[in-house]
Amino acid sequence: MKNIAVLLATYNGQEYLKQQLDSLLKQTFSDFRIVVHDDGSTDETVAILNDYRDQYPDKLELLFGEPCGSAKANFLWMLGKVDADVYFFCDQDDVWESTKIEKSLKTLGPAEAPKCVFTDMWVVDEGLQVLSDSFIRYIGREPGNTSYTQILIDNPAAGCTMCFNRALRDLVVAALPKLNLENIPMHDAFVLDIAAITGEVLALDEPLVYYRQTGHNTMGATTETDSDKRNRNVSDLKNGSLLEKKKAFVNEARAFAGEIAKADFIPKDKKNILIRFSKIGEKSKLKRMSFYKKYNFTRAHHNCWFRLWV
Repeated sequence: MKNIAVLLATYNGQEYLKQQLDSLLKQTFSDFRIVVHDDGSTDETVAILNDYRDQYPDKLELLFGEPCGSAKANFLWMLGKVDADVYFFCDQDDVWESTKIEKSLKTLGPAEAPKCVFTDMWVVDEGLQVLSDSFIRYIGREPGNTSYTQILIDNPAAGCTMCFNRALRDLVVAALPKLNLENIPMHDAFVLDIAAITGEVLALDEPLVYYRQTGHNTMGATTETDSDKRNRNVSDLKNGSLLEKKKAFVNEARAFAGEIAKADFIPKDKKNILIRFSKIGEKSKLKRMSFYKKYNFTRAHHNCWFRLWV
């Protein structure tokens, strides 16, 4: 049987942590271990973890190390410390549907090349009442947008839905020493883009996580109507912040691309595209638009403003 690790990053998560741990323990596929690194909690999180470890010593393992300072850094640190054949990322305040691990593993299959599977989620309130049955569409993205150029600007996958193999993990860990994490928006986008560049990304278009909106999420689920977006853009235009916001969005994606291009294993053709995108601001608008179209730099929605402003 494969060695399967669920990496759980915690920080002051006492309110919902027990529900998450219980949902992991109720999975229909049970041959996995939960590996936790706490990032310096000051509440009862560590006490809860110790209690569960005492109850399930063969199931739950605690890693000890200095605080990493963010969920992104915590998950990437754990990736470098944990040996497994298959990895899952897990957030502390969600609840996993009982078949999540089983269905994710079935979709992942026995692939030897780098491969990542992600699922959809229910967006729920603090009491787990469903607000939307598709997180991906709720935030205005599409599960099929999985080319590496699309992920750079419109990542459809949340880390807590992802399942990936050792081949992908090894590439990610090998790349980290050369990269500036400040230019990596989140761990999930980084892992997913490496998978799209070097191997395969598959979307399991089914909600298998209850994504709880607590007001403290690292990346909450937000949405707005077309009318709301137009009103916001008009307001930003009036106060002079519209162009700055668009540029900031694009500059983050460009910095992300430039950082990934530093990895030694990136194929030359894709490395060239990543580098060109990171420097595309130096080109004329027409050349930029032609470049985006040729290499499929597209968004699921609001693609028009992206083409106009970048």
